Amino acid sequence: MIERMFPQLVDELMELSIDGLDQALASAKLAREQAELQLAAIAAVVQAKQAHVNHAHRSVNTYLKQQLNCSSAQARTIRRRARLVNEHPEIADALAEGRVGVGQVDRLATAAAHPRAGHRFAEFEPILTDSAERLDYDEFLTAVKHFEVQADLDGAFDDQRFHEEERTASVTVNNAAVDISASGGDPIAAAEIKAVFDRAVEAEIDKDFEARRNEHGDEALAHPLPRTARQRKFDALHQIFIDSATAPADGLRPEPLVNFIIDPNTGIEALARHGFLEIDLDDDSHPVNPTTRLCATGTGTPVHPDVALRAMVRGSIRRVVVDAHGVVIDHGRKQRLFSGAARDAARLLAVRCGQRGSDVPAEFCDIDHVDEWAADHGDTNQANALPLCGSHDRWKHRKRLRGRRDRHGQIHLIRPDGTVIKPLGARDPEWETDQSVQRCLSWAEFASTTSPRRSLIDEAAIVQVIEFPAA
Repeated sequence: MIERMFPQLVDELMELSIDGLDQALASAKLAREQAELQLAAIAAVVQAKQAHVNHAHRSVNTYLKQQLNCSSAQARTIRRRARLVNEHPEIADALAEGRVGVGQVDRLATAAAHPRAGHRFAEFEPILTDSAERLDYDEFLTAVKHFEVQADLDGAFDDQRFHEEERTASVTVNNAAVDISASGGDPIAAAEIKAVFDRAVEAEIDKDFEARRNEHGDEALAHPLPRTARQRKFDALHQIFIDSATAPADGLRPEPLVNFIIDPNTGIEALARHGFLEIDLDDDSHPVNPTTRLCATGTGTPVHPDVALRAMVRGSIRRVVVDAHGVVIDHGRKQRLFSGAARDAARLLAVRCGQRGSDVPAEFCDIDHVDEWAADHGDTNQANALPLCGSHDRWKHRKRLRGRRDRHGQIHLIRPDGTVIKPLGARDPEWETDQSVQRCLSWAEFASTTSPRRSLIDEAAIVQVIEFPAA
């Protein structure tokens, strides 16, 4: 009977509708998270009772390894998770209710155990737990990393300086085949190398598309590309080496490849910390949420503010964009499509496609309107921009979805019946403070001429984008 359990389960699931599968997935997710919480609770009790000694173990970790027949890493994860939920029961409640996942809890546990920033975890735990529930998983990871950096600026800078000092690379030939490796470097160098490589890979893909069209014409989509993804990556790296030996004909530097985005508070504090501005950094009268701090590459990799400051001092800033109003990127109602600087800026303000679960980088996305340009008189500016990959952009319009910002500025997609597309177990977002729009409208209400206009962004909000050219 046991060996038939999975096929029988699959047969039962095959009979379900898509809504039924969603419900089954939600039930399985909740059961898994409650089981993981129970494991953590058992580990906490074993620790409290020192019950592992009865099995001749000196630690709970080795006890878990024996009883669960798991790896040392898995045992440490369970033990760290147990410590977290024991010290912060509110996180245990969120996990038990399915509002946050095991992955988010484990990342919070790592932050709480951080050797230098962990002592401030309890202070910001409510903010971090809220971020775990409402943010996309990758965005949540970035928010926690920003917390660790901001809570321990000196240690974070030491880590980055260590990687810079230990940078190395090698190119060897073994059995007539090349072997290339590189590690370390500062965040700017890392971002530049990654950007150059990604651009080279994209160029190789374009070559394959063109070669396939030339060979097969209208039937091109029915045929595979001439090279595999692995082969294109190798050829892209080879092309980078070849191009490095050829100077540009005009002798000009290439266009910037790397974008750094920094929020005003972080930028001002970095300047003040090194004596460029006279500001009292010990004034705690206006505490700032560290997860809202931003000093990162355009792909979301956190960067220490001092690294950004170093680039500022050496004069490698191409331009600074402050606010979405009254600057070149704000085309308002004059232009329907995002293009040029408006398109670039909209992509800078996001890391990937705005649809949850999509991994398509923002630089390859279309720029859609949160408020539709024609139906809802939406503006063509940063505040109303939503990067979506081609398939999700078409899907949004085909399903008559619309976007709406919550009180944190995050954009959510809403179905025609007024329900929000969100992870299983997550609560509905808290919308902007305008009381007239607290309720999520149905499509009919939204499309009617009596629907209240929505405030897209706090007029006082400032977005500062700093771009650094490649060295």
